[in-house]
Amino acid sequence: MFLSRRRIILVGAIAAIAIAIILLPAILATVSAPDINSITIEFSKVEVGDIANDNTIPLNIFFNIHNPTDKAMTTSKIDYNLIADGESVGQGVLSYEDIPLNGRPQLSPGLTTTLKSTFELSQSNMNSDIFRVIKDAQATEQIKWKVEGVAQIESAFSFSPKQFSDELNE
Repeated sequence: MFLSRRRIILVGAIAAIAIAIILLPAILATVSAPDINSITIEFSKVEVGDIANDNTIPLNIFFNIHNPTDKAMTTSKIDYNLIADGESVGQGVLSYEDIPLNGRPQLSPGLTTTLKSTFELSQSNMNSDIFRVIKDAQATEQIKWKVEGVAQIESAFSFSPKQFSDELNE
């Protein structure tokens, strides 16, 4: 007999695989990536850490990431440029790339997540005035801070860069 039980099962399996491949774009469209552009990244504060030597000052940079979508997301990396009183004082990186996806900071739907990055401010000719103000007073309120950068935002099916820029309003 031409249509034996084995052949019917084989044809059915092949048809199921073909249908899954054909419908995969439609399936992924229904579980589409959230709108990354609706996520906001705010620069919330700068704190001076413990000063251990005379040539560097650790600064704790805080970012508030608000996820207004209905999908959970995470971030793998935030690259940023720290600007003080209009002058760039250096590049900073907050990276979770070596941490598995389920261990990274959760950007829960409808909530704001605060992330902290430690930035080592090194003294140079370009930033000596700002360095002196921070070191002498250990205060950051006298300085107008700004941050510009790119955050890698990830969800179950997407990986997108999100550019941001924000000033600290003290």
